[in-house]
Parts: sequence; C-alpha cells; structure tokens
Amino acid sequence: MRMTMVRRTSTSVTSRQLEVLAFLARREHWLVGEVASALGVSSAAATKAIARLERKGLVTRSVDMMDRRCVNVRITRAGNDAIRHIAKSV
Repeated sequence: MRMTMVRRTSTSVTSRQLEVLAFLARREHWLVGEVASALGVSSAAATKAIARLERKGLVTRSVDMMDRRCVNVRITRAGNDAIRHIAKSV
C-alpha cells in the first residue's frame, strides 16, 4: 500500500491521518475506540495515528473525567484548516 504524503507548510499528513482528521471533523469529540471501529483498525493503530496528529497540533486528547479509561479526541482549528487546505488542492 502506497502512503500519500500531503504537505502543508511544515506539517505533512499521510492519507491515513487525513482519513482520521476527516472522521474527527464530523462532531465535537470522539472516543479512541469509536475512531478505531469506524475506520476498521485496531485501537492500537488508531492511538498511534492520533498520537502523531497530536504531536503535529492537529488533534487533542483528554481523559474522560467520568471514566478515566476513556480518551476523548478532538480536532483542533489547525486540523480543520489542514482539511480545508488539502480539499482545495485536490
């Protein structure tokens, strides 16, 4: 499988990461397990992709205060901007 890299200034996003961002943009927040299930990947694979996006400032993660085993993921303004920028260039 060939990975496509999309460049946005200093941030590059793989096609899988773009898929995660597009999914996250659908509502305010998601659980990591929901992301994994919707994309058909393991929780470990989703966590890895989300961690990379977090390092790039495109998503944030936070522990659910009601259930500390759950991690909420939110797309940032920069993440939404990246989706819009990529959509314009396609």
